[in-house]
Amino acid sequence: MELSNQFSVAQRRRRTSATNPVWMDGLRILLGLFLFIKGISFLSNSSDVFYLLSQQPNPEGLKKASLFFSVFHIIGGLMIAFGALTRFALLVQIPILLGAVFLVNVQNGLTLQNTELWVSAVVLSLSLFFMVMGPGRFSVDNKVLRNQSKQE
Repeated sequence: MELSNQFSVAQRRRRTSATNPVWMDGLRILLGLFLFIKGISFLSNSSDVFYLLSQQPNPEGLKKASLFFSVFHIIGGLMIAFGALTRFALLVQIPILLGAVFLVNVQNGLTLQNTELWVSAVVLSLSLFFMVMGPGRFSVDNKVLRNQSKQE
């Protein structure tokens, strides 16, 4: 009973993503940069991406899909790195990463040599982590939302 009275309602309301540790911001920035670089890599190797996607049962519209994946990774990666609309950018990335983990990379087997599968799984788990935890203290979201709450 004493523990519940120890924390006031005002202290509970102060818990935002701005109170996350700084290392989480660094990890978010690295995740965004990784997705940005992966998007550029998809653009430069678009024929390889198209080949991987053509192995799927429904090959309609795959030329457009590889371009969309590249653009979503580039723009979304920058948004995640800067912390601008972070949760929206992560929400757009999650279906692509789910497809990478469960459709494309699983075909090569669940072995330790299949590094693309493990990298995709780690990136997916980090994306889900930041969907829950938020963008952090050093982000555009935090700066904009903090300024709006001070003005109100």
